[in-house]
Amino acid sequence: MQTIKLITLVALFAAGALVSPRVCRAGQAAATPSPTPEVEEEKKGPFSGEIGTALTNAYIFNGLVQDKDTFIAQPYVTLNLTLYEGEGFLNSAMFMLMLWSSVHDINLPAPTGHSNEAWFEQDIDPGFMFTFAKNWTFSISDYIYTSPGDYFSVSHNLSLAFQYDDSDLLKAFALHPHFYFQQEIHNHAGLAFKNGVPFASDAPQAQYYEFGIGPGYTFAEKSTYPVTVTLPTAVGLGSNGFYGQGFGYFTTGAEVRVPLAFIPSSYGSWTTSVSGKYYRLGSTSSFYTNFSDRDQGVVAWNIKADF
Repeated sequence: MQTIKLITLVALFAAGALVSPRVCRAGQAAATPSPTPEVEEEKKGPFSGEIGTALTNAYIFNGLVQDKDTFIAQPYVTLNLTLYEGEGFLNSAMFMLMLWSSVHDINLPAPTGHSNEAWFEQDIDPGFMFTFAKNWTFSISDYIYTSPGDYFSVSHNLSLAFQYDDSDLLKAFALHPHFYFQQEIHNHAGLAFKNGVPFASDAPQAQYYEFGIGPGYTFAEKSTYPVTVTLPTAVGLGSNGFYGQGFGYFTTGAEVRVPLAFIPSSYGSWTTSVSGKYYRLGSTSSFYTNFSDRDQGVVAWNIKADF
């Protein structure tokens, strides 16, 4: 019965997105020919965003296995407000707000008497993103982890991200490198080690570091349904007790993405993807979150729309 409720929730989430068309502001050429016809360019509004959901067999957060071998739905929505666009060193600045959930047919011990036991996690991520020197992106936010099902305490984290688009430099061999950093501000997002003991409430505020690449290639790029294959690969490290050791995990895998071109563009730009990832967990990550099994696979299906 719980699984049926979760499937219904995801179906309603996707249906709500489909029946909410975005506003299209396409311009029209002058009705009568003239030597200098005036064409109204398409006006891009300051608001944009993304809505989607993923279905997966396991939820791994920064190399820490949260739940697995069950039905997991992860709907999300991102809203963006463009604050600045220019041609100089700073190309754009925007405010971002992401809401992300993880809803489980739970395999974990549920808090007694809690009505939201299937709602494992709800994240809130307000912040700013800046694009500069054309190919560089920097973002800063307060990433807030919450658990409506009361599986863990609310955690605030300073989140920094750098991304570099090296397509102009390496063309088809572009690696799309990124670096992520998180500093715990309030409560803990990691294993909270202190003096060799995990989950210590008075553990110091820890740090998380991620280095990764995402090379890819698009087949039949000019067709209606081009197929994009990417190979996301990353390593996660921690300090000051995040993992209790430096190494957290290594992951690599493949994602295949296809646009859903049959959906009218007035409803957004839709894509779907399937992915598979392999995780090699650190010794402490696996011991405390995966029954000492250092190898874990994750498969997922995703559907999303940009608007």
